[in-house]
Amino acid sequence: MGWITTTIKGRKTPAFRLWFEEGLSLQLKHTFVMSYMRSLETALSPQKLSEIEKLIPFWEFLDIEFDHENYLFKFVAYFTQEPSFPHLFSRLVGSPSVARIDDEVAQKKGTKIYKQDWKKREEIEFEIGATNVIYMLADTKNKLFYIGEAKDLVKRLSQQYKVIPNWNLYRYDALPNHLESYRVPIERMLIRNFAVLLKNNKDIESIGISDFTLANEKIDK
Repeated sequence: MGWITTTIKGRKTPAFRLWFEEGLSLQLKHTFVMSYMRSLETALSPQKLSEIEKLIPFWEFLDIEFDHENYLFKFVAYFTQEPSFPHLFSRLVGSPSVARIDDEVAQKKGTKIYKQDWKKREEIEFEIGATNVIYMLADTKNKLFYIGEAKDLVKRLSQQYKVIPNWNLYRYDALPNHLESYRVPIERMLIRNFAVLLKNNKDIESIGISDFTLANEKIDK
C-alpha cells in the first residue's frame, strides 16, 4: 500500500511525495544494499553527502512507473551495485544490529522487537546481533517444535538439545535491552500458549492445529 501527497501552496510548481509501508522499505534495502549502507554511513558521519559519495563512489538506479488506471506503482531495479562482500552485507541488512542503528538514525522511539524469518541450521554460525532473544526451533522430519530464550543465540544453539537434537530450522525475535529481565517470562508465556495449540508431552489439552509436537519439557500449568 502507498499514498501520494501534493504540496501546492507557496510553490511555483507542485511537489509530490510517495509514501509506502515499511515492508517495501525493507525490500528496497535488500535490493539496494550499497545505497542503504551508504545512507547509514552518511547519517552517522559528520561529513556531507557529497563528501561521502566521493569516498564511496557508485550509483544505483530505481525506475518508478505509475499505472493511473489501476492505481499501481511499478518499481524496477534497473541497476544495482554488487557489494564488496555481498553475503556479509546482505546478512547485515536484515540483522538486529543494523536495524537498531537504522532506528537510531531515524530517531524512532518506543519499544521495538526485531523479528527474523526462518533460516536453515547451517546459517546459525554467521548470525549477527542475535542477543537477548526468544527463539524457535523446528525439526521438520520428526515434526518437533521448540521454544527457548538466550542472551547469546549462537552460543546457545551450539549446544546439543536432547529433546530436539535434529532441528534443521530456526528463527528468533531480538528484544530491546531494557526488556532483558522479561525474557524468561515471555518465553514461559509462549511455551504455555503453544502447548494449547500443539500436541505436547505434559498432558496439557491442545486443539492440535498441526501434526507437530511441542518438544519443551517444562510447561507451566
